[in-house]
Amino acid sequence: MPEITVQGDTVRFQDSVKEAPRTVVFLHGAGGSHHTFRDQWAGLKGAARLVIPDLPGHAMSGGSPRETVDAHADWVCEFVKELGLQKFLLAGHSMGGAIALQSALKGQKGIEALVLLGTGAKLRISPLIYEGIAERFKEYAPELVALMMSPAASVVLREDVTKDMISTRPSTFLADFRACNGFDVMDRLGEIRMPALVVAGDADRLTPLKYGEYLAANLRGGVLKIIRGAGHLAMLERPSEVNDVIFSFIQSLGG
Repeated sequence: MPEITVQGDTVRFQDSVKEAPRTVVFLHGAGGSHHTFRDQWAGLKGAARLVIPDLPGHAMSGGSPRETVDAHADWVCEFVKELGLQKFLLAGHSMGGAIALQSALKGQKGIEALVLLGTGAKLRISPLIYEGIAERFKEYAPELVALMMSPAASVVLREDVTKDMISTRPSTFLADFRACNGFDVMDRLGEIRMPALVVAGDADRLTPLKYGEYLAANLRGGVLKIIRGAGHLAMLERPSEVNDVIFSFIQSLGG
């Protein structure tokens, strides 16, 4: 994976570096990494140039996790500037979707469209999740994974996601969840005037379908695609379906 320096810290990221009409920058969610989008990396490289960073303090990137979604959005601004990206789609899952929304609201230059996966205009974290991570992280991880995924998710996938989760520092999760808990742009969505694909699993218990419905109804360019039988990690649980709707959205932008 290549690396660059952003805000004084080393950032590791995937980059397909493929000549394509469009570039998509993917932002992972709380406690995640570029690995969150492994199936999009495998399935969408022919549709666009894909850029997938580990956010600060996550996985292979240095520095500390940002404490607010707004600070993450400032980081994204510097990241795309360092890469020299002039135009791009900004895609994010959960906390990453919040960062994408905040970036658009801050007037981030170059964003052509948004792809919002399993996210909302307001994110609140249950005190039980904070408690589980802070007090018994390794034992709690499988419980949190079960909450994140639909009952139909395979045992192999659940084990893989649990392994990824346990490899993340509890302090990173807690910082990310504090950032999520302070995020609320419900009254500002009308300020965003660009195409926005909202992808929501109808079995998502962390950001229920109503969150996606609210986004699609209140974003001027919003369109909702529901992934049936998928939970919070729809891009891992139903990768082909998610890739298809993202591909169709990219194609709909023309050019």
